[in-house]
Amino acid sequence: MFEFSGGGCAALDFDRDGWPDLYFTQGCRWPVREDDFTRLDRLYRNLGTGSFADVTHAAGLRENRFSGGPAAGDFDNDGFPDLYVANTGANRLYRNNGDGTFDDVTEIAGVGDEQWSTSCLIADLNGDGLPDIYSTNYVKGRDVFTRICRHDDGRPRMCMPFHFSGAQDQIYLNLGDGRFRNVTPGSGIEVEDGKGLGVVAADLCGRGTLDLFVANDTVMNSLFENRTKGPGGQLAFVESGLSRGVALNRDGRAEGCMGIAVGDVDGDGRQDLFVTNFHLESNTLYLQQSPGTFADRTRESGLVQSSLSMLGFGAQFLDADLDGWLDLIVTNGHIDDLRRYGRPYRMPTQFYANRGQGRFAELPAETLGPFFQQKALGRGLARLDWNRDGREDAAISFLDRPAALLTNTTRDVGNRLSMTFSGVSSPRDATGVTVRAKLGKRTIVRQLTSGGGYQAANQQHVVIGLGSASEVARLEVRWPSGRRQVFDNPPINRELLLVENEPKPFPLAAP
Repeated sequence: MFEFSGGGCAALDFDRDGWPDLYFTQGCRWPVREDDFTRLDRLYRNLGTGSFADVTHAAGLRENRFSGGPAAGDFDNDGFPDLYVANTGANRLYRNNGDGTFDDVTEIAGVGDEQWSTSCLIADLNGDGLPDIYSTNYVKGRDVFTRICRHDDGRPRMCMPFHFSGAQDQIYLNLGDGRFRNVTPGSGIEVEDGKGLGVVAADLCGRGTLDLFVANDTVMNSLFENRTKGPGGQLAFVESGLSRGVALNRDGRAEGCMGIAVGDVDGDGRQDLFVTNFHLESNTLYLQQSPGTFADRTRESGLVQSSLSMLGFGAQFLDADLDGWLDLIVTNGHIDDLRRYGRPYRMPTQFYANRGQGRFAELPAETLGPFFQQKALGRGLARLDWNRDGREDAAISFLDRPAALLTNTTRDVGNRLSMTFSGVSSPRDATGVTVRAKLGKRTIVRQLTSGGGYQAANQQHVVIGLGSASEVARLEVRWPSGRRQVFDNPPINRELLLVENEPKPFPLAAP
Protein backbone atom coordinates (compact mmCIF):
# COMPACT_ATOMS: atom_id res chain seq x y z
CA MET A 1 0.00 0.00 0.00
CA PHE A 2 2.87 2.38 0.77
CA GLU A 3 3.77 2.62 -2.92
CA PHE A 4 0.82 4.86 -3.80
CA SER A 5 1.89 8.00 -1.93
CA GLY A 6 4.85 9.01 -4.08
CA GLY A 7 7.49 11.57 -3.23
CA GLY A 8 7.23 15.22 -2.32
CA CYS A 9 9.05 18.47 -2.90
CA ALA A 10 10.28 21.48 -0.95
CA ALA A 11 11.28 24.96 -2.12
CA LEU A 12 13.93 26.51 0.13
CA ASP A 13 16.84 28.91 -0.22
CA PHE A 14 19.32 26.66 1.60
CA ASP A 15 22.40 28.79 0.80
CA ARG A 16 20.68 32.17 1.33
CA ASP A 17 21.77 33.57 -2.04
CA GLY A 18 18.26 34.83 -2.80
CA TRP A 19 17.41 32.07 -5.28
CA PRO A 20 14.98 29.33 -4.16
CA ASP A 21 16.37 25.81 -4.46
CA LEU A 22 14.49 22.50 -4.72
CA TYR A 23 14.54 19.28 -2.71
CA PHE A 24 12.77 16.15 -4.01
CA THR A 25 12.20 12.96 -2.02
CA GLN A 26 12.58 9.48 -3.48
CA GLY A 27 11.60 5.90 -2.83
CA CYS A 28 14.01 2.97 -2.48
CA ARG A 29 14.13 -0.78 -2.82
CA TRP A 30 11.98 -2.48 -0.21
CA PRO A 31 12.66 -3.37 2.52
CA VAL A 32 14.85 -0.40 3.43
CA ARG A 33 18.57 -1.18 3.76
CA GLU A 34 20.58 1.40 5.65
CA ASP A 35 23.73 0.49 3.68
CA ASP A 36 22.09 0.96 0.27
CA PHE A 37 22.70 4.45 -1.14
CA THR A 38 21.78 3.79 -4.79
CA ARG A 39 18.64 5.93 -4.51
CA LEU A 40 18.81 9.20 -2.63
CA ASP A 41 16.61 12.25 -2.22
CA ARG A 42 17.96 15.06 -4.44
CA LEU A 43 18.85 18.67 -3.67
CA TYR A 44 19.08 21.05 -6.64
CA ARG A 45 20.80 24.41 -6.23
CA ASN A 46 19.30 27.29 -8.20
CA LEU A 47 22.24 28.89 -10.01
CA GLY A 48 20.35 32.08 -10.84
CA THR A 49 21.18 31.59 -14.51
CA GLY A 50 18.03 29.75 -15.55
CA SER A 51 19.31 26.34 -14.49
CA PHE A 52 19.90 24.16 -11.42
CA ALA A 53 22.79 21.95 -10.29
CA ASP A 54 22.44 18.66 -8.40
CA VAL A 55 24.39 19.28 -5.17
CA THR A 56 23.09 16.32 -3.17
CA HIS A 57 26.49 14.76 -2.52
CA ALA A 58 28.29 18.05 -2.00
CA ALA A 59 25.66 18.99 0.59
CA GLY A 60 26.21 15.75 2.51
CA LEU A 61 22.60 14.63 2.15
CA ARG A 62 22.31 10.83 2.18
CA GLU A 63 18.57 10.29 2.62
CA ASN A 64 18.16 6.71 1.40
CA ARG A 65 14.90 5.67 3.01
CA PHE A 66 11.43 5.46 1.46
CA SER A 67 10.66 9.16 1.76
CA GLY A 68 7.41 11.13 1.63
CA GLY A 69 7.03 14.79 2.45
CA PRO A 70 9.88 17.19 3.27
CA ALA A 71 9.56 20.22 5.55
CA ALA A 72 11.84 23.25 5.47
CA GLY A 73 12.27 25.57 8.44
CA ASP A 74 14.94 27.20 10.59
CA PHE A 75 14.66 25.20 13.82
CA ASP A 76 17.85 26.67 15.34
CA ASN A 77 17.22 30.29 14.26
CA ASP A 78 20.63 30.68 12.60
CA GLY A 79 19.17 32.11 9.40
CA PHE A 80 19.61 28.96 7.28
CA PRO A 81 16.62 26.65 6.61
CA ASP A 82 16.91 23.08 7.84
CA LEU A 83 15.18 19.96 6.48
CA TYR A 84 12.92 17.43 8.14
CA VAL A 85 12.05 14.43 5.96
CA ALA A 86 9.01 12.22 6.56
CA ASN A 87 9.71 8.57 5.81
CA THR A 88 7.97 5.24 5.71
CA GLY A 89 9.88 4.29 8.82
CA ALA A 90 12.13 6.61 10.82
CA ASN A 91 12.10 10.29 9.82
CA ARG A 92 15.27 12.38 9.61
CA LEU A 93 16.25 15.91 10.61
CA TYR A 94 19.07 17.63 8.72
CA ARG A 95 20.66 20.74 10.21
CA ASN A 96 21.86 23.32 7.70
CA ASN A 97 25.46 24.23 8.60
CA GLY A 98 25.34 27.50 6.65
CA ASP A 99 28.25 26.51 4.40
CA GLY A 100 26.28 24.53 1.82
CA THR A 101 26.28 21.29 3.83
CA PHE A 102 23.86 19.49 6.14
CA ASP A 103 24.34 17.19 9.14
CA ASP A 104 21.98 14.40 10.20
CA VAL A 105 21.04 15.38 13.77
CA THR A 106 18.01 13.10 14.14
CA GLU A 107 19.37 11.03 17.00
CA ILE A 108 20.53 14.02 19.04
CA ALA A 109 17.29 15.90 18.33
CA GLY A 110 15.10 12.90 19.18
CA VAL A 111 12.64 13.38 16.30
CA GLY A 112 12.91 10.06 14.44
CA ASP A 113 9.20 9.26 14.26
CA GLU A 114 9.23 5.60 13.15
CA GLN A 115 5.66 5.36 11.87
CA TRP A 116 4.42 5.81 8.30
CA SER A 117 4.82 9.58 8.04
CA THR A 118 3.44 11.48 5.07
CA SER A 119 3.53 15.26 5.49
CA CYS A 120 5.31 17.33 8.12
CA LEU A 121 6.10 20.93 9.04
CA ILE A 122 8.44 23.11 11.10
CA ALA A 123 6.83 26.05 12.93
CA ASP A 124 6.75 27.70 16.36
CA LEU A 125 3.57 26.36 17.91
CA ASN A 126 3.85 27.66 21.49
CA GLY A 127 5.14 31.17 20.78
CA ASP A 128 8.51 30.81 22.51
CA GLY A 129 10.45 31.77 19.36
CA LEU A 130 11.70 28.21 18.78
CA PRO A 131 10.22 26.32 15.79
CA ASP A 132 8.74 22.93 16.66
CA ILE A 133 8.10 19.88 14.46
CA TYR A 134 4.77 18.27 13.54
CA SER A 135 4.77 14.86 11.85
CA THR A 136 1.58 13.65 10.15
CA ASN A 137 1.12 9.87 10.17
CA TYR A 138 -1.12 7.67 8.06
CA VAL A 139 -2.05 4.07 8.96
CA LYS A 140 -0.54 1.21 10.94
CA GLY A 141 -0.82 -2.54 11.24
CA ARG A 142 1.30 -5.66 11.52
CA ASP A 143 1.15 -6.24 7.76
CA VAL A 144 0.52 -2.70 6.55
CA PHE A 145 3.54 -2.86 4.22
CA THR A 146 3.03 -6.41 2.97
CA ARG A 147 -0.69 -7.15 2.71
CA ILE A 148 -2.03 -7.62 -0.83
CA CYS A 149 -5.76 -7.01 -1.26
CA ARG A 150 -7.75 -8.37 -4.18
CA HIS A 151 -10.71 -7.57 -6.40
CA ASP A 152 -13.72 -9.87 -6.46
CA ASP A 153 -12.23 -11.56 -9.54
CA GLY A 154 -9.05 -12.39 -7.63
CA ARG A 155 -6.80 -9.82 -9.27
CA PRO A 156 -4.46 -8.02 -6.86
CA ARG A 157 -5.22 -4.43 -5.93
CA MET A 158 -3.93 -1.91 -3.46
CA CYS A 159 -5.41 -2.04 0.01
CA MET A 160 -7.48 0.90 1.22
CA PRO A 161 -7.13 2.98 4.39
CA PHE A 162 -10.20 1.43 6.02
CA HIS A 163 -8.34 -1.90 6.07
CA PHE A 164 -6.03 -0.51 8.79
CA SER A 165 -6.08 1.59 11.94
CA GLY A 166 -4.99 5.20 11.87
CA ALA A 167 -1.49 6.10 13.09
CA GLN A 168 -1.13 8.88 15.65
CA ASP A 169 0.51 12.14 14.55
CA GLN A 170 3.48 13.30 16.62
CA ILE A 171 4.49 16.74 17.88
CA TYR A 172 8.02 17.61 19.01
CA LEU A 173 8.71 20.64 21.20
CA ASN A 174 11.94 22.52 20.50
CA LEU A 175 14.02 22.76 23.70
CA GLY A 176 16.42 25.34 22.26
CA ASP A 177 19.62 23.29 22.66
CA GLY A 178 19.35 21.12 19.54
CA ARG A 179 17.02 18.67 21.25
CA PHE A 180 13.26 18.18 21.03
CA ARG A 181 10.79 16.52 23.40
CA ASN A 182 7.86 14.46 22.17
CA VAL A 183 4.88 16.13 23.81
CA THR A 184 2.13 14.32 21.90
CA PRO A 185 0.45 12.86 25.03
CA GLY A 186 -1.57 15.61 26.66
CA SER A 187 -1.07 18.12 23.84
CA GLY A 188 -4.60 17.70 22.50
CA ILE A 189 -3.65 16.30 19.09
CA GLU A 190 -4.46 12.70 20.00
CA VAL A 191 -7.40 11.44 17.95
CA GLU A 192 -8.90 7.98 17.85
CA ASP A 193 -8.46 7.21 14.17
CA GLY A 194 -6.69 9.95 12.25
CA LYS A 195 -5.25 8.94 8.86
CA GLY A 196 -3.35 12.05 7.89
CA LEU A 197 -1.98 12.82 4.44
CA GLY A 198 -1.74 16.63 4.34
CA VAL A 199 -1.05 19.31 6.96
CA VAL A 200 -0.79 23.09 7.24
CA ALA A 201 -0.09 25.45 10.14
CA ALA A 202 -1.86 28.82 9.92
CA ASP A 203 -3.77 31.26 12.10
CA LEU A 204 -7.18 29.85 11.24
CA CYS A 205 -9.12 31.06 14.28
CA GLY A 206 -7.94 34.66 14.41
CA ARG A 207 -6.08 34.47 17.72
CA GLY A 208 -2.62 35.25 16.38
CA THR A 209 -1.41 31.69 17.07
CA LEU A 210 -0.74 28.83 14.68
CA ASP A 211 -3.54 26.28 14.43
CA LEU A 212 -3.11 22.95 12.63
CA PHE A 213 -5.35 21.53 9.92
CA VAL A 214 -4.86 17.88 8.94
CA ALA A 215 -6.49 16.32 5.87
CA ASN A 216 -7.45 12.75 6.80
CA ASP A 217 -8.18 9.90 4.41
CA THR A 218 -11.77 8.53 4.66
CA VAL A 219 -12.23 9.81 8.22
CA MET A 220 -13.04 13.27 9.59
CA ASN A 221 -10.46 16.00 9.05
CA SER A 222 -8.87 17.52 12.14
CA LEU A 223 -8.59 21.18 13.08
CA PHE A 224 -6.36 21.49 16.13
CA GLU A 225 -7.18 24.86 17.60
CA ASN A 226 -4.18 26.32 19.42
CA ARG A 227 -5.13 27.14 23.03
CA THR A 228 -1.57 27.41 24.40
CA LYS A 229 -1.49 30.01 27.18
CA GLY A 230 1.18 32.64 26.73
CA PRO A 231 4.54 32.44 24.94
CA GLY A 232 6.37 29.29 25.97
CA GLY A 233 3.35 27.76 27.66
CA GLN A 234 2.58 24.08 27.63
CA LEU A 235 1.29 23.13 24.19
CA ALA A 236 -2.48 22.79 24.31
CA PHE A 237 -4.70 22.08 21.31
CA VAL A 238 -8.41 21.41 21.08
CA GLU A 239 -9.69 19.32 18.18
CA SER A 240 -12.62 21.32 16.79
CA GLY A 241 -12.92 20.24 13.15
CA LEU A 242 -16.58 19.29 13.44
CA SER A 243 -17.72 22.40 15.28
CA ARG A 244 -15.61 24.63 13.03
CA GLY A 245 -17.14 23.12 9.87
CA VAL A 246 -14.10 21.48 8.24
CA ALA A 247 -14.32 17.85 9.41
CA LEU A 248 -16.87 16.77 6.77
CA ASN A 249 -18.31 18.06 3.52
CA ARG A 250 -21.65 19.85 3.30
CA ASP A 251 -23.45 16.50 3.02
CA GLY A 252 -21.97 15.33 6.32
CA ARG A 253 -19.60 12.85 4.72
CA ALA A 254 -15.93 12.16 5.38
CA GLU A 255 -13.94 12.03 2.15
CA GLY A 256 -10.62 10.67 0.91
CA CYS A 257 -8.71 13.88 1.63
CA MET A 258 -5.12 14.43 0.51
CA GLY A 259 -3.85 17.91 -0.31
CA ILE A 260 -4.53 21.31 1.25
CA ALA A 261 -4.28 24.89 0.02
CA VAL A 262 -4.73 27.81 2.43
CA GLY A 263 -5.35 31.49 1.65
CA ASP A 264 -7.97 34.23 1.45
CA VAL A 265 -9.77 33.50 -1.82
CA ASP A 266 -12.87 35.64 -1.37
CA GLY A 267 -11.16 38.83 -0.20
CA ASP A 268 -12.74 39.06 3.26
CA GLY A 269 -9.40 38.98 5.09
CA ARG A 270 -9.87 35.48 6.53
CA GLN A 271 -7.95 32.32 5.64
CA ASP A 272 -9.91 29.74 3.64
CA LEU A 273 -9.13 26.04 3.10
CA PHE A 274 -9.22 23.93 -0.06
CA VAL A 275 -8.92 20.14 0.19
CA THR A 276 -8.35 17.61 -2.62
CA ASN A 277 -10.30 14.36 -2.54
CA PHE A 278 -10.69 10.90 -4.05
CA HIS A 279 -12.09 9.94 -7.46
CA LEU A 280 -15.85 10.60 -7.75
CA GLU A 281 -15.67 12.89 -4.72
CA SER A 282 -15.41 16.56 -5.59
CA ASN A 283 -12.66 18.62 -4.03
CA THR A 284 -13.88 20.82 -1.19
CA LEU A 285 -13.55 24.56 -0.57
CA TYR A 286 -14.19 25.69 2.99
CA LEU A 287 -14.73 29.44 3.18
CA GLN A 288 -14.25 31.09 6.56
CA GLN A 289 -17.52 32.84 7.41
CA SER A 290 -16.55 34.36 10.77
CA PRO A 291 -13.38 33.95 12.84
CA GLY A 292 -12.76 30.21 13.06
CA THR A 293 -16.06 29.13 11.47
CA PHE A 294 -16.09 27.58 7.99
CA ALA A 295 -18.71 26.46 5.48
CA ASP A 296 -18.45 24.19 2.43
CA ARG A 297 -18.92 26.55 -0.52
CA THR A 298 -17.57 24.26 -3.24
CA ARG A 299 -20.71 24.39 -5.39
CA GLU A 300 -21.08 28.16 -5.20
CA SER A 301 -17.42 28.57 -6.14
CA GLY A 302 -17.68 26.48 -9.32
CA LEU A 303 -15.31 23.71 -8.21
CA VAL A 304 -17.54 20.62 -8.17
CA GLN A 305 -18.03 19.19 -11.65
CA SER A 306 -14.47 19.58 -12.90
CA SER A 307 -13.05 17.63 -9.95
CA LEU A 308 -15.44 14.68 -9.78
CA SER A 309 -13.56 12.71 -12.44
CA MET A 310 -10.18 13.45 -10.84
CA LEU A 311 -8.27 12.16 -7.83
CA GLY A 312 -6.51 15.16 -6.37
CA PHE A 313 -3.23 15.30 -4.47
CA GLY A 314 -1.14 18.49 -4.22
CA ALA A 315 -2.85 21.89 -4.45
CA GLN A 316 -1.78 25.51 -4.01
CA PHE A 317 -3.29 28.98 -4.16
CA LEU A 318 -1.21 31.48 -6.12
CA ASP A 319 -2.01 34.76 -7.85
CA ALA A 320 -0.85 33.83 -11.36
CA ASP A 321 -1.84 37.11 -13.05
CA LEU A 322 -1.20 39.36 -10.01
CA ASP A 323 -4.71 40.80 -10.03
CA GLY A 324 -5.08 40.45 -6.25
CA TRP A 325 -7.21 37.27 -6.37
CA LEU A 326 -5.71 33.90 -5.51
CA ASP A 327 -5.96 31.34 -8.30
CA LEU A 328 -5.70 27.58 -7.80
CA ILE A 329 -3.55 24.78 -9.21
CA VAL A 330 -4.25 21.09 -8.52
CA THR A 331 -2.28 18.01 -9.56
CA ASN A 332 -4.09 14.69 -9.99
CA GLY A 333 -3.55 10.97 -10.48
CA HIS A 334 -5.08 7.69 -9.30
CA ILE A 335 -3.56 5.46 -6.62
CA ASP A 336 -3.98 2.20 -8.54
CA ASP A 337 -4.25 1.17 -12.19
CA LEU A 338 -7.92 0.23 -12.47
CA ARG A 339 -8.38 0.94 -16.17
CA ARG A 340 -9.59 -2.61 -16.80
CA TYR A 341 -12.48 -1.72 -14.49
CA GLY A 342 -13.29 1.47 -16.37
CA ARG A 343 -11.56 3.98 -14.10
CA PRO A 344 -9.03 6.61 -15.14
CA TYR A 345 -5.39 6.26 -14.08
CA ARG A 346 -3.12 9.10 -15.21
CA MET A 347 -4.77 12.52 -15.01
CA PRO A 348 -4.00 16.11 -16.04
CA THR A 349 -3.02 18.96 -13.74
CA GLN A 350 -5.76 21.61 -13.50
CA PHE A 351 -5.62 25.39 -13.18
CA TYR A 352 -8.51 27.53 -11.96
CA ALA A 353 -8.69 31.30 -12.39
CA ASN A 354 -10.26 33.23 -9.53
CA ARG A 355 -12.80 35.55 -11.12
CA GLY A 356 -13.23 37.51 -7.89
CA GLN A 357 -14.84 36.83 -4.50
CA GLY A 358 -13.78 33.18 -4.66
CA ARG A 359 -15.60 32.26 -7.90
CA PHE A 360 -13.38 29.95 -9.95
CA ALA A 361 -13.30 28.91 -13.61
CA GLU A 362 -11.14 26.07 -14.89
CA LEU A 363 -9.03 27.27 -17.80
CA PRO A 364 -8.76 25.06 -20.92
CA ALA A 365 -5.56 23.03 -21.03
CA GLU A 366 -4.71 24.25 -24.52
CA THR A 367 -4.52 27.84 -23.28
CA LEU A 368 -2.16 27.01 -20.42
CA GLY A 369 0.72 25.32 -22.22
CA PRO A 370 1.67 21.77 -23.32
CA PHE A 371 2.22 20.47 -19.77
CA PHE A 372 -1.47 20.80 -18.89
CA GLN A 373 -2.39 18.65 -21.88
CA GLN A 374 -0.43 15.71 -20.46
CA LYS A 375 -1.68 13.05 -18.08
CA ALA A 376 0.40 11.76 -15.18
CA LEU A 377 0.29 10.57 -11.58
CA GLY A 378 0.71 13.88 -9.78
CA ARG A 379 1.59 13.96 -6.08
CA GLY A 380 3.41 16.81 -4.28
CA LEU A 381 3.03 20.44 -5.43
CA ALA A 382 5.09 23.35 -4.07
CA ARG A 383 4.81 27.07 -4.81
CA LEU A 384 7.86 29.24 -5.56
CA ASP A 385 9.19 32.03 -7.77
CA TRP A 386 12.24 30.20 -9.08
CA ASN A 387 13.33 32.84 -11.62
CA ARG A 388 12.49 35.83 -9.39
CA ASP A 389 10.38 37.65 -11.96
CA GLY A 390 7.53 38.24 -9.50
CA ARG A 391 5.24 35.63 -11.07
CA GLU A 392 4.90 32.58 -8.86
CA ASP A 393 5.73 29.20 -10.37
CA ALA A 394 5.16 25.60 -9.27
CA ALA A 395 7.17 22.41 -8.79
CA ILE A 396 5.35 19.08 -9.02
CA SER A 397 6.47 15.56 -8.12
CA PHE A 398 5.04 12.47 -9.82
CA LEU A 399 4.81 8.79 -9.03
CA ASP A 400 6.40 7.41 -12.19
CA ARG A 401 8.08 10.21 -14.16
CA PRO A 402 10.53 13.09 -13.64
CA ALA A 403 9.41 16.12 -11.68
CA ALA A 404 8.04 19.20 -13.43
CA LEU A 405 9.05 22.82 -12.91
CA LEU A 406 6.26 25.03 -14.25
CA THR A 407 7.32 28.56 -15.17
CA ASN A 408 4.63 31.21 -15.05
CA THR A 409 4.87 33.10 -18.34
CA THR A 410 1.60 35.03 -18.06
CA ARG A 411 2.09 38.26 -20.00
CA ASP A 412 -0.74 40.48 -18.86
CA VAL A 413 0.02 40.77 -15.15
CA GLY A 414 -0.54 43.44 -12.55
CA ASN A 415 1.87 45.17 -10.21
CA ARG A 416 3.05 43.31 -7.12
CA LEU A 417 4.42 43.52 -3.61
CA SER A 418 6.97 40.74 -2.94
CA MET A 419 8.23 40.17 0.60
CA THR A 420 10.48 37.91 2.64
CA PHE A 421 10.66 38.19 6.42
CA SER A 422 13.20 37.95 9.22
CA GLY A 423 11.95 37.71 12.78
CA VAL A 424 13.81 39.05 15.82
CA SER A 425 11.49 38.55 18.78
CA SER A 426 9.62 36.14 16.49
CA PRO A 427 11.28 33.01 15.06
CA ARG A 428 13.82 33.86 12.39
CA ASP A 429 11.69 32.48 9.54
CA ALA A 430 8.60 34.34 10.86
CA THR A 431 6.02 31.66 10.03
CA GLY A 432 2.57 33.04 10.80
CA VAL A 433 3.33 36.67 9.93
CA THR A 434 0.22 38.37 8.51
CA VAL A 435 0.29 41.37 6.17
CA ARG A 436 -2.48 43.75 5.14
CA ALA A 437 -1.97 45.86 2.04
CA LYS A 438 -4.37 48.81 1.72
CA LEU A 439 -5.07 49.83 -1.89
CA GLY A 440 -7.59 52.63 -1.78
CA LYS A 441 -10.90 51.04 -0.76
CA ARG A 442 -9.55 47.49 -1.00
CA THR A 443 -7.45 45.64 1.58
CA ILE A 444 -5.61 42.43 0.64
CA VAL A 445 -4.56 40.05 3.44
CA ARG A 446 -1.90 37.37 3.11
CA GLN A 447 -0.28 35.09 5.67
CA LEU A 448 3.01 33.18 5.71
CA THR A 449 1.99 29.62 6.56
CA SER A 450 3.89 26.39 7.14
CA GLY A 451 3.34 23.01 5.56
CA GLY A 452 2.56 22.75 1.89
CA GLY A 453 -0.54 20.61 2.05
CA TYR A 454 0.40 17.22 0.57
CA GLN A 455 4.06 16.28 1.07
CA ALA A 456 5.36 19.70 0.10
CA ALA A 457 6.91 22.90 1.45
CA ASN A 458 6.48 26.28 -0.25
CA GLN A 459 9.02 29.05 -0.66
CA GLN A 460 8.80 31.19 2.47
CA HIS A 461 7.76 34.51 0.97
CA VAL A 462 4.57 36.45 0.31
CA VAL A 463 3.55 37.89 -3.05
CA ILE A 464 0.56 40.25 -3.21
CA GLY A 465 -0.86 41.00 -6.64
CA LEU A 466 -1.88 44.66 -6.91
CA GLY A 467 -3.60 44.60 -10.29
CA SER A 468 -3.65 48.09 -11.78
CA ALA A 469 -2.90 49.81 -8.45
CA SER A 470 0.31 51.78 -8.72
CA GLU A 471 1.02 52.03 -4.99
CA VAL A 472 0.32 50.50 -1.60
CA ALA A 473 -0.85 53.33 0.63
CA ARG A 474 -0.29 51.38 3.83
CA LEU A 475 1.19 48.00 4.71
CA GLU A 476 0.35 46.59 8.13
CA VAL A 477 2.42 43.70 9.48
CA ARG A 478 1.53 41.51 12.47
CA TRP A 479 4.52 39.43 13.54
CA PRO A 480 4.19 36.06 15.33
CA SER A 481 5.46 37.74 18.51
CA GLY A 482 2.37 39.98 18.44
CA ARG A 483 4.33 43.08 17.47
CA ARG A 484 2.65 45.24 14.82
CA GLN A 485 4.38 47.54 12.33
CA VAL A 486 3.11 49.91 9.67
CA PHE A 487 4.91 50.88 6.47
CA ASP A 488 3.60 53.74 4.34
CA ASN A 489 4.03 53.54 0.55
CA PRO A 490 6.46 50.59 0.44
CA PRO A 491 8.29 50.07 -2.87
CA ILE A 492 6.47 47.82 -5.33
CA ASN A 493 7.57 45.58 -8.21
CA ARG A 494 10.73 44.54 -6.41
CA GLU A 495 11.64 42.16 -3.62
CA LEU A 496 11.59 43.52 -0.09
CA LEU A 497 13.07 42.14 3.13
CA LEU A 498 11.06 43.05 6.22
CA VAL A 499 12.97 42.72 9.49
CA GLU A 500 11.03 42.79 12.74
CA ASN A 501 11.48 46.10 14.60
CA GLU A 502 13.23 47.78 11.65
CA PRO A 503 11.34 50.95 10.64
CA LYS A 504 11.75 50.52 6.87
CA PRO A 505 11.75 47.60 4.43
CA PHE A 506 15.06 46.67 2.82
CA PRO A 507 14.81 46.54 -1.00
CA LEU A 508 16.80 43.57 -2.30
CA ALA A 509 19.06 43.75 -5.31
CA ALA A 510 17.24 42.96 -8.52
CA PRO A 511 18.21 39.60 -10.07
